[in-house]
Amino acid sequence: MKKDIEKLIEDVAIVLLLVFGLFIIYQIIKKAMGGSWSTEDIIISLLIFNLGCIFTIGLTLAKLNSDHSHLADQFKSLAEDFKKHIKK
Repeated sequence: MKKDIEKLIEDVAIVLLLVFGLFIIYQIIKKAMGGSWSTEDIIISLLIFNLGCIFTIGLTLAKLNSDHSHLADQFKSLAEDFKKHIKK
């Protein structure tokens, strides 16, 4: 249940980040055509978007590293069992 809630929160955060990114792209296109936000506002929003992307990638990387270490322990146990089996 806790993993489901964490996954839901992560998915909502990714969707919000994507919507924010699309909004920034819209503002950049609008700025190129002669209107919308000032350049400083667009740069600040891009920096915030970049920070959100880095945070999301960091969470995913941490999850992958923890999953990998769990698998490494299992493979180590499997290798030890296999060595004992061969010695018999």
